[in-house]
Amino acid sequence: MKGEALYQFRQTTLLLLIGDLYGLNNFKKILSSVGITSRNCYKVWGRFSYKQLYSYVTNYLVSQFKESFEELCKKSDSSWSRAEVTLIIDESIFKTWLNRKSDDNLFPTYFGKYFSGQTHKSEYGFRYSLCGISISDKFYPLYFSPIQKGEKNVIEAANAINKMEKLVRECAEKQGFIIPNIALSVDSGYNDKGLMELCENLQTPINFICVPKKNNIVKIGNFQGSITKYIEEVFLAKEADTSSQKVFTIRVKGYYKCKDREVIFLFFRLNGSKKVSVIYSTNLSIKAKTLRRRWFHRTKIENFFRIIKDTLKVQQSTADHCAAFFKKVGLFIIKAVFIIRFQNYCRRNFKEFKEFTFWQLRQSIIYQNCDLFPIFDQLERCRFCNQSTIQKARNQYLIRLRYSPI
Repeated sequence: MKGEALYQFRQTTLLLLIGDLYGLNNFKKILSSVGITSRNCYKVWGRFSYKQLYSYVTNYLVSQFKESFEELCKKSDSSWSRAEVTLIIDESIFKTWLNRKSDDNLFPTYFGKYFSGQTHKSEYGFRYSLCGISISDKFYPLYFSPIQKGEKNVIEAANAINKMEKLVRECAEKQGFIIPNIALSVDSGYNDKGLMELCENLQTPINFICVPKKNNIVKIGNFQGSITKYIEEVFLAKEADTSSQKVFTIRVKGYYKCKDREVIFLFFRLNGSKKVSVIYSTNLSIKAKTLRRRWFHRTKIENFFRIIKDTLKVQQSTADHCAAFFKKVGLFIIKAVFIIRFQNYCRRNFKEFKEFTFWQLRQSIIYQNCDLFPIFDQLERCRFCNQSTIQKARNQYLIRLRYSPI
């Protein structure tokens, strides 16, 4: 995409983002709200493939990350330590139903029935991989893609790790900064020896933090057996003996048999949960608090998926073929980035919105009858409607406002 076509595409995408602030989540609702019947927007949107959209969105996401990361590289070592730069990878199932089209070449490759950790049952739809980097309290999504049926998630994860490591290394080199430490936080679906070794052998070594399977065999001191057995025989016994009011944890070095190496295990409970959680790290000198904080960074990518699914409701968005759904996912990812930034801006700058979620902010915009002038202004930038058509619609809107009882 170049020149006028790229400009028009960007402005049309921004129109969709602004529309979401008013609860208008598609072109039809946006144009109806201002009394315009032109369908040229569909021509502009349909002119570009999902791959072009993905390229545009990825370039934007990477540029946003570079700006923040290079600024961090200019600061002191203590600033780097507080930032806790952590790579995160996860995948999610987007539920949807498509009837196979004879001309849809993507259908047999991507559409299928997958087990969803969210609903705890198999769902029809698409598997998507997303990776990003957490810096302090912010999450920067970077690369995303659908996963083919039958493909192991670690293959896409390895590609993502390589791309993210290269990105942070090149940004640091540009600033003359040597990265002292960096971590990868993933769930048990990525508990893979190959990924662990990949992280160790990169130009920028990465501390691998993951969740082991509880039936895996470990050797910790004089104990040898499954992680479940260690929890039952050691953790619960020590926890029962402690009189401290602090959260009870065990940080211990142990031999992880299926990975054929020593790691640091951390056993703990989440907020008084009955379930005992366990994570491990390849960094043998990592402290318990640091390990736990680093691992919790991965909740940011879960929240990001939650915004796409629950707030923006991508799974309720209809599509008649795979490429159309892929395009919607790309749009919803940039929408999620947009609304998080909007929410954070409102919380920082307006005391009355400090605790508001995006849904509450949007309800305020809708029910306080905020004017639609931002939509009119953006329509002018999009250039798919005649100026006279927009001006006529604006005048009619002003008349309605003048005589509105509200």
